[in-house]
Amino acid sequence: MVDQSTTPRTAEHLDGLDGIVYRRTDEVGLSRARNLAIRLTTAPLLAFTDDDVGFEPSWLDRLVALFDTYPEAGAVCGRAMTPGGQPVLGGESRSGVFRWPTSPFGLGAGLNMALRREALVAAGPFDEELGAGARFPSAEDTDMLYRVMRAGWSVACSDEVIVTHHDWRTRREELRLHYRYGVGVGAQTAKHVTAGDREAIWMGLRLQLHLPRTILLLRPRYGLRHLLFSAGMAAGFIRWRREHSSRAATAAAAAAENAPAADSKR
Repeated sequence: MVDQSTTPRTAEHLDGLDGIVYRRTDEVGLSRARNLAIRLTTAPLLAFTDDDVGFEPSWLDRLVALFDTYPEAGAVCGRAMTPGGQPVLGGESRSGVFRWPTSPFGLGAGLNMALRREALVAAGPFDEELGAGARFPSAEDTDMLYRVMRAGWSVACSDEVIVTHHDWRTRREELRLHYRYGVGVGAQTAKHVTAGDREAIWMGLRLQLHLPRTILLLRPRYGLRHLLFSAGMAAGFIRWRREHSSRAATAAAAAAENAPAADSKR
């Protein structure tokens, strides 16, 4: 348990429980917390969830069973449902095994996901610029699934592995959340496009097609969500490119300044 809260309540709740490794940290950010948790463990399989979900005692066993069934899977994902039984992340079934170049968007989310450590080593840690608490406040999970598949592993999804998501946000907060989702996805897309990955371009463009499709289907409520998501995606893409271009220019200028000094010492 990695605790980034500002009160001792989490530690108090865990006091006396066996089998739990607790670490308090002043670092902020979901990806930082997950990377720290990964470093504190040696288990070959690592499961992740969020603090606003509930699950049955069999949840971990079901995730492990998926890895046993699909030994080539580097990640496994389940579904999230509301307490009323409605799907949280879209209504369509995504059960199956997916490989590159499948888009990671819609495959799964960090509230119900597990990784094989071998695949995590191949893909690298969670991107600490992405996710709740980071500069780009989402997409750390889809970025990880993207890189796991890019590294040659598959992603296994099952509708039978379910967590219950307890939504506590107001309508306005939910709309702001969809904008932030878009910002993270835009940054993720920019990162891979900048690295020369052309597939990332097409995956991003396909996401943008959800907006006109929703409008054509006369679903105004979802249309507003997609509009905010699309706006956030554009903002995240532009902001990531701008910030990293600025960093690259600063690094190049520093290298140029240091070069004459290095030559003069020879």
